[in-house]
Amino acid sequence: MRLPNINQLNRKYLIFLLALLVLYPAACQSQPQQIFIEVDGGRQTLTTEAETVRQALEQARVTLDRLDRVEPDLYTRLEPGLVITVTRVREETEVARTVIPFERQIITNEALAAGETRLAQLGVNGEDEITVRVVYEDGVEVSRTEISQRTVIAPVPEILVVGAEDELPSSPVNGTIAYLSNGNAWLMRDSSAGRRALTTEGNLDGRVFSLAPDGRQLLYTTSLPEIMELPLNELWLASTTIVGEKPITLGIQGILNLSWSPVATRSLAVYSTAERVPNPPGWKANNDLWLLPVPTQTLQHTAPLTNEAHAEPVQLLEESTPGLYPWWGTAFQWSPQGDRLAFARPDQIGLLDVPLSKGRSVTDTTSISTTTLAEFTPLKTFSEWVWVPDLSWSPDGRFIAAVVHGPPLSSEPPDESQVFDLWLFSVDGQLSVKIAEQVGMWANPAWGEAGIAFGQALSPLKSVNSRYTIQLIDRDGSNKRQLYPFQSEPGVQFPELVWSPDGEELLFIYNGNLHITHRQGGPARQLTGNTQATHPQWAPASAITPTLTLTATPTLTTPRISPTTTSTASLPTALTPTPSSPTLTATTIISGDAGRF
Repeated sequence: MRLPNINQLNRKYLIFLLALLVLYPAACQSQPQQIFIEVDGGRQTLTTEAETVRQALEQARVTLDRLDRVEPDLYTRLEPGLVITVTRVREETEVARTVIPFERQIITNEALAAGETRLAQLGVNGEDEITVRVVYEDGVEVSRTEISQRTVIAPVPEILVVGAEDELPSSPVNGTIAYLSNGNAWLMRDSSAGRRALTTEGNLDGRVFSLAPDGRQLLYTTSLPEIMELPLNELWLASTTIVGEKPITLGIQGILNLSWSPVATRSLAVYSTAERVPNPPGWKANNDLWLLPVPTQTLQHTAPLTNEAHAEPVQLLEESTPGLYPWWGTAFQWSPQGDRLAFARPDQIGLLDVPLSKGRSVTDTTSISTTTLAEFTPLKTFSEWVWVPDLSWSPDGRFIAAVVHGPPLSSEPPDESQVFDLWLFSVDGQLSVKIAEQVGMWANPAWGEAGIAFGQALSPLKSVNSRYTIQLIDRDGSNKRQLYPFQSEPGVQFPELVWSPDGEELLFIYNGNLHITHRQGGPARQLTGNTQATHPQWAPASAITPTLTLTATPTLTTPRISPTTTSTASLPTALTPTPSSPTLTATTIISGDAGRF
């Protein structure tokens, strides 16, 4: 048999391959298919060889904007009879203003007669600017979304002042009670029915509000216009025993806090100062300390002021920047014997010995010494305020009760701990003991003859906004009993506790009104009803002098006292690193659970 020629086979194979190359594109070429496009309110019919929706729209010269929506998806492959829908989407931003109705506030003012009404401030509506995103589909609105809102004009509340309807029964008062209400100083002596206003301008700022230990005078500060060049405030002195006598200015300005010596025979006060700044909180503490001999007579007496009344303040401590939050300031409090001061900062509690002569002068400012009782981590408040411990001396001056920022319970940083415990410190440094756990940051202890009264937070780990019960314990932490609420009241919002001069009754504020409860417990007696009372003070009663005929103007000889001194003393400005729990000076510690409830 004759075999085929190899060349002939190759030639046939090549011809076959060429035929495939010619016929394959024709076989793979898409066949025209009919589809439909709905866009801009119309319907188009398109016969196309395109493979995807995107290609078909390009062939039909349909342009798409950024927000337009296409169904089915642009990468969907075409099929005969497919309907493509294009929805035109657009967004617009509208800005509109809406009215903020002003609020109507009714304030009770005990200075007005019962039933009397005065309009203190006209109400003015405010305006909010609201920005809204509006979405349209094929020209039809389908949604509105508020994207921002800001107040462009703040509303001004309408303030209506009404006289208090005195429906409260008269309650006896053992001594003299002073308190702040609606920016004015008020006083009641012997009975709640005899309360009267010492000031009527409504400009007390509350930084200083201190009743003399004999109850005969009141020191307070009034706010000055919020002008950066002006000081924060000005110090005034009012008589509580001479009806009708006007307060006098002492000419001292920019006071941050003040403490009046409890020794009635030695009219002294210490104060520290601050400067006005544009940033929150609006002041910067100087952390200085001045000793002020308080005038024991006023210019409205017919007798002239003594030379002692003209005495200028003496600087005890120079300006400094101690601790981590020096701009907030240092609080000072006299001992009951008036021989030393306790001080409190956001991270430290200590003592300051002030050498005083038998009169009212400092013997040697260079010999002022300090003693640290406790150091602890300051609280990070994540706000513009700083927490500072509250202090209370024992009646014999041997101990100090204070709230201390404690270590965290879990893994939070020490400065974010919400633990606040009540501690007891001896002034000789021999004893430091925790007598109550987790009392809350506003426990504000008040030590009296009956024991230590303090606030107990109902939510100890959220004590900044918690309500508080009022508890009373013995100095060793035992014999705990609740003084308030007596029945079903929810507790006080901020414990401001003051013992009566005889130590039998406790003054406190509940819902803005003064109340008194007995050390043995029982229902509290309400003294005021205007819901505006703060800063309560209580001192022994003093005789009231009838109204005087004014013979002098209520100012000092010099309009402003410029504090001067020939020598000063300073507290240490550098502190050791603050630990997560108190570093105490105790050498004797009560063991076991004696300090627990």
